[in-house]
Amino acid sequence: MQDQIGRRQLAALVEAGISLASELELDVLLQRIANLSRDVIGARYGAVGVVDSEGRLVRFVHSGISEERVKEIGELPKGVGLLGVLIEEGRPLRLHEIKDHPKSSGWPEHHPEMHSFLGVPIIGRRRILGRLYLTEKESERDFSKDDERIAMMFAAQAGVAIENANLYEEVRRRSTELARRVNELSSVERVASLLITEGAAEETLDSIAHEARHLTDADSTTISLLNEVTGELVIRFASEAVPTNEGVVGIRLAPASSKAHGALSRLAPQVAADLAADPEVHRETIGKLRHPRAGAFVPLIVRGKGVGVLSAYHRDVGRTFHEDDLSILQILANQAAIALENERLTEALKDLAVLEERERISKELHDGVIQSIYSVGLHLQGSMSLMQRDPDTAAARIEASINELDNVVRDVRSYIFELLPKQAKERGVAETIRGLGRDLEVNTLANVEVYADESVFLGLDEQQQSDVIQIVREVVSNTARHAQAGHVVISAASSGKELVVTVEDDGVGYDPDSVARGHGLDNMARRAERLGGTVDIERGESAGMKHMLRIPLPQEGG
Repeated sequence: MQDQIGRRQLAALVEAGISLASELELDVLLQRIANLSRDVIGARYGAVGVVDSEGRLVRFVHSGISEERVKEIGELPKGVGLLGVLIEEGRPLRLHEIKDHPKSSGWPEHHPEMHSFLGVPIIGRRRILGRLYLTEKESERDFSKDDERIAMMFAAQAGVAIENANLYEEVRRRSTELARRVNELSSVERVASLLITEGAAEETLDSIAHEARHLTDADSTTISLLNEVTGELVIRFASEAVPTNEGVVGIRLAPASSKAHGALSRLAPQVAADLAADPEVHRETIGKLRHPRAGAFVPLIVRGKGVGVLSAYHRDVGRTFHEDDLSILQILANQAAIALENERLTEALKDLAVLEERERISKELHDGVIQSIYSVGLHLQGSMSLMQRDPDTAAARIEASINELDNVVRDVRSYIFELLPKQAKERGVAETIRGLGRDLEVNTLANVEVYADESVFLGLDEQQQSDVIQIVREVVSNTARHAQAGHVVISAASSGKELVVTVEDDGVGYDPDSVARGHGLDNMARRAERLGGTVDIERGESAGMKHMLRIPLPQEGG
């Protein structure tokens, strides 16, 4: 008979081990351990207590006592007295009478009477995981040594099962954490994609408000921006899980009137666990957000200066914001600050582009239109001296001057719409330079020779061609005004690697190192630099000056 009982217990133990190994939910597993151990060993009552790394009882699951009786008993055991002996001594304990043990502290009211006792520690690989308790042996007065061995075997299986369940919980916790982190990274990536694409900062900040609410599971979030003149914070963007009838966008927070101002002045995140009791809270905002209970406030910082605040709110009792929440809010606040700074820099670049364009137009007008008008003036001046002596020639010159003025008008229009002189587009660079030579010849009575073929300018784009024309125009204009030359040679030649445009005269000349540099010479130098070349000015071999524009030409495959 005893052998049959032993075999039945062994079979039940094997079945219990298989059952335990298949369960991974810790609470379900603990209940199954309590039930199976009571059934296998034959005890009226069973219980499993789980302890933490410091030996404190953190879970207690019972078997054999009805839920109605448990409610009557009230508070569950805390692991002191007799129940604490197993963890302290780490060995099995069998008792004939519980109340006779010196550590027994008696029973609370409504607790069933218990006499015999068997307790064994549940031991894991590194520490004691808990305790298995059995009381009131049903078939006999006391628990036997065999019962103790079976309980120890059962506790060993339970230890492995509890560790597996703990590992499963850890894997699931880490998977949840990983999913949360991936979600955070996806949100950050979505915002980052807005930062690197052309678009208004408003779209980026609106997206950040939504992502912040989603990632922190907040009920509402706002972004307020600082008005540097008044010191007010103005709520510009908001995201709410359940939109309110009264929006908060547009609310102006006077200086030092809100928790957001506190975060801004300290340049550090602020958390308010109880907004109702916080004296810094802006009551109008809290009211329109339907009185949230907790809030987090993170400053937007640009170059060490606060420019706004990202705020998040919880309505539920007991919920607050933790370090992980503040970390993700700070990342999003930094991205919001970048969006605002990008917008500021974009506007600054636009203003700078306008100034640069004005400067460029000024140079174009000086080098082109003004020089052309000056040339017409010289032409008309020469015509006046011919009015009495040779009226036909004077009339022809005046007619030519009128035509040149028409060209100037067309050039002005061209500058306005394309900023490229009409002659260069219609006639080509070589013909435009020949036209400058003819004007010089007419206005100064000098003999001008021009040696230029359009083919040498084919490697230049339109802007480069315009720069070459304006440099030659400036040199020719200076020659007409100052050189008093009788002979001028303008030439353009290309070696395949370099284009050289030369203007030589036999006039009075000057010292290029000591002459005062005006607007025209500076413009020439800047244009040459833009072409990647140089303008060399030196005295001629016998008299006059020699100006050489050198431009490197693009090479195939280079």
